[in-house]
Amino acid sequence: MFDLILKNGLVVTPDCPQPLSVAVKDGKIAGLFAWGQEAAAKETYDIAGKILFPGVIDSHAHVTYCGDFFSGSRTAASGGVTTLVEMPQSGHLPSVFDREILEERIRSLEDTSIVDCALYGGVKSHRTQCAEELIQKGIAALKVFMSDAGEYGSFDDGSLLELFRAVKPYHTLVAVHAESQDLCAAATRELMEAGKGAESNSQSRPVISEVLAVTRLCILALHEQARISVCHISSSEVLDVIRQFRQQNLEVYTETCPHYLLLTSDDVTRCKAWAKCAPPIRDQKQADALWNRVIQGEIDMIGSDHATYSDEQKSWGDFWSAPGGFPGLDLILSGLYSEGVLQRGLPLTRLAQITASGPAKVFGLDSKGSIRIGKDADFAVLDPDITWTFHAADTCYDARSSRYPYEGKTFRGKVTGTFVRGRQVYDGKKILLNQKGRYVTPG
Repeated sequence: MFDLILKNGLVVTPDCPQPLSVAVKDGKIAGLFAWGQEAAAKETYDIAGKILFPGVIDSHAHVTYCGDFFSGSRTAASGGVTTLVEMPQSGHLPSVFDREILEERIRSLEDTSIVDCALYGGVKSHRTQCAEELIQKGIAALKVFMSDAGEYGSFDDGSLLELFRAVKPYHTLVAVHAESQDLCAAATRELMEAGKGAESNSQSRPVISEVLAVTRLCILALHEQARISVCHISSSEVLDVIRQFRQQNLEVYTETCPHYLLLTSDDVTRCKAWAKCAPPIRDQKQADALWNRVIQGEIDMIGSDHATYSDEQKSWGDFWSAPGGFPGLDLILSGLYSEGVLQRGLPLTRLAQITASGPAKVFGLDSKGSIRIGKDADFAVLDPDITWTFHAADTCYDARSSRYPYEGKTFRGKVTGTFVRGRQVYDGKKILLNQKGRYVTPG
């Protein structure tokens, strides 16, 4: 007897959406059946009229930057996210630069998270000696910056080469925030001196700064045959560069974020610091071009870059001194379904690839990412007929500001159920149980 059957849904398998029922045993997918041919199970959920996606893997989460795994994992579950790949830096915790800090992060997520989590490790320029112990402890990737990241530091060409050589024996993925610090600093200084504000955010960190940084990054990675991932790509022009290096067999992966697809620079003008991020949100023409590349298959994964800054933090100083980042972890699936599938013809299988199987492949999370027999029973149930309006007050956020850019936006398609390893943690209205999340590692 199976533990659970989700029956009568449209199941998004790796091949195509199919009318199937999915059986679960011991937290794993144990059977796929045509409707009406299901075997007995201890629990049965009828999901007729709904779409069953593999649980979302957020490739770029910052739930501990302003908050913690408790609220962050509940936010994740409410949006169908069943695995977080959490970044190493934090605004109130020590960044993950050594084994002891990493072990504390693991204890924290295992004590308080209700979804599974993989972790990035942090490494500073010319201080790669701790990278090996983080790799041995199972980090999913190392995260570095090519632009200024405050106390975290930034990497120049020489330090990138040093890092690539240090991790080469382990074939470790290096994820990179790629913007040219010199170009961004000069452009921002010029705009500040001219008295400009939020309306000029895109100009302050221009697309050319990404193109230049990614070009340098790829040349260096190709020289060492490193595995790299380019984080939060905001423009299709960056993908033109990456395409050239992929033709030279560089193992380079691509990530963008929902806000580069669902928002525009007009939203930054409207919301000011509450919609500030780096790289910045571009105009509608850039968003349309990026959508085309998503549909064409040139984006490997979607990361939320979620961070729940409070109104007090966002209000400190002027626009240029305010911190960058805002929440959206719970809107990945609904947002991309609403705008991508319904408005732009994004295939359901492609949506599942960029939100689940793509990041599972990139990070080597072999037990996750698709609805196949033997995989973890991680699912997101989406009701395509629900039209709803987002309000931060209804979320699990730490800081529920009404000034964030998604406030008041209407979506079609809502997550009404989330299952982690076969156990339902969210029912569309509330979190159901305090299941313990697991630390997941490559392999």
